This record gives sequence, structure tokens and C-alpha cells, in this order.
Amino acid sequence: MSERTGLAVKSGRVLLSDGGTYHGDVQLEDGKIRHVGQNLRADLEIDAAGGWILPGLIDLHTHGIHTTSAESGSLIEFTRFEGSHGTTTFYPTLFCSPAESARQMERHRRETDNLRLTPQVGGFRLEAPYLAIASGGSHKALVPVTVETKATARTFNGMGPL
Repeated sequence: MSERTGLAVKSGRVLLSDGGTYHGDVQLEDGKIRHVGQNLRADLEIDAAGGWILPGLIDLHTHGIHTTSAESGSLIEFTRFEGSHGTTTFYPTLFCSPAESARQMERHRRETDNLRLTPQVGGFRLEAPYLAIASGGSHKALVPVTVETKATARTFNGMGPL
């Protein structure tokens, strides 16, 4: 048995990184998984009997949730919605022109102190500028587009430092 610490989620079916499962407990400290095992103790304990324990979900392609979109909504509100569904990391998808993608990324970075206020954002996924002409998802739009050098540079600058 390990010493008591922040949080233990107990008696659930744990999804492991290799895709396997384990029936037991997960102990967390400072927002990180510290132990997976049996009879783990913590200051706060949650009984997950009959349920699953997941380490967190990554959403690689999301345009929005409810009425919040990556193009027009608040990234802070978007992050709150994602988190309420178990997502620990996500990549907001922008489906607009290169110039508009750059404007939106710059706006999101400005409003979130270069994403420091939204650590769940892993980056941005650019769907339209390089894959298709943006037209609201029409299959006819899925054709290569010509990209201007200035628009590409501004888009990469909008993403911020790597």
C-alpha cells in the first residue's frame, strides 16, 4: 500500500496505455498519475466500482462543442466544454482560408496569454488551407489549393513558437 496523497480513483476498470485493462485503483498527485495498483489510499477517494478509469482523452479533430466553435468562439470556453467531456488535450480545427486561420490563431494566442491559460490545447489543426477550399464540408471542396508564401508565413507565425 502506498502512502496517502492527493486523489485515488478506486475499484474501476483501468484502461492501460497498451490497450489492456486492469481492475484496480489509480492514484494521482499534482495532476499526474503516480501509481496504478490495488488498495491505494489518498486524501480524496472516488469509488469507480462498475465504471472505467481513463487517463484522459485526446481530441485531434474538433470544430466546436455546443455553440462554441474554433473559428468564432472563446478558446477558454471551448476548453471548459472539452474538459467536461473527459478531454485532457485537444487540437481546435480551423476550417477557413490561410489568412483567416492566421487571424484566429493570433486571436486565440492573444486571449489566452500564448495558450498558457489553456494548457489543454496541444496546438491547432488546419483543415482547409492546405487540404481543400473551405466551403462548409462539401465533398466537391476536397481539391488541392494553391498556397501563397505570405499567407503560409502568417499562418505559421499565428501558431506561435514550436
